[in-house]
Amino acid sequence: MKTHYHLHKLAGIILALLLSITLVGCSSSKSTKTKYDDKAFIASLERGLEARWKLTDAVEIQDIKKSDYEAFINAELTRISDYSSKKYKSTFLQENAIAYINSLKNQKKALKSYNDADFQTKWDKAYDARNAILVKIDKKYHLKINKKYNSYLVELRRSGNATNKNTAKNTALNSLIKSIKFNDKSDDGSGFIEYSATVKNTTGYDIKSFSAVVKLKDKSNVTTDTQYINTENWNKNEKVQLKFATDKDFTSYTVTKDYVDFD
Repeated sequence: MKTHYHLHKLAGIILALLLSITLVGCSSSKSTKTKYDDKAFIASLERGLEARWKLTDAVEIQDIKKSDYEAFINAELTRISDYSSKKYKSTFLQENAIAYINSLKNQKKALKSYNDADFQTKWDKAYDARNAILVKIDKKYHLKINKKYNSYLVELRRSGNATNKNTAKNTALNSLIKSIKFNDKSDDGSGFIEYSATVKNTTGYDIKSFSAVVKLKDKSNVTTDTQYINTENWNKNEKVQLKFATDKDFTSYTVTKDYVDFD
């Protein structure tokens, strides 16, 4: 009987230990569960926008001063600046949250040139960059704003979409220009050699007018001649031949945009 009693007692102790370990494990698992701030950031972003737009409503455009611009920016930054170091479940939101916060800081940097002739250019560049990022976030998370600010959100979406489209066009155009290689040449005996490149319009857009500058350089990287290449009505995926002729010797060349008009 004593043996059975001791066995039961031992079994009870083992069971209690197992339960204790299990409970500690569960408790530890719950306490170490990662807290994400995705929803909190979106909510703070929405409130920051409303705070900014409340301030813009209180001043006429022609009366805006440097201190007003600073207040507009701070209305958002005070609510979201801490989210640069928060944890996000979505890498998309993390990247764009940080980019958006940085875009507001860039607007602040632009204010340092407030009394300079190029202030408006710097401000517009930073403002457009901010809008483009905000549109990306809005498309995915559908920002909820007080209805009295709907017109601001609609305008923001319009300008942000336009900025994103222009950015996409410029990126595609830069890739196109980098693809221009003058691999063919012909000599008619006149002293001028003609160089040509067959190039496909890979931008994804129709180009109404295209012009680029070709700078020819010698082995010391000194420009020996400058030529222009151009074409009109260049449809997407269409191949064209771009040509120039020169009587100068060169060992390398660079191609840069002169003028491009997309349809």
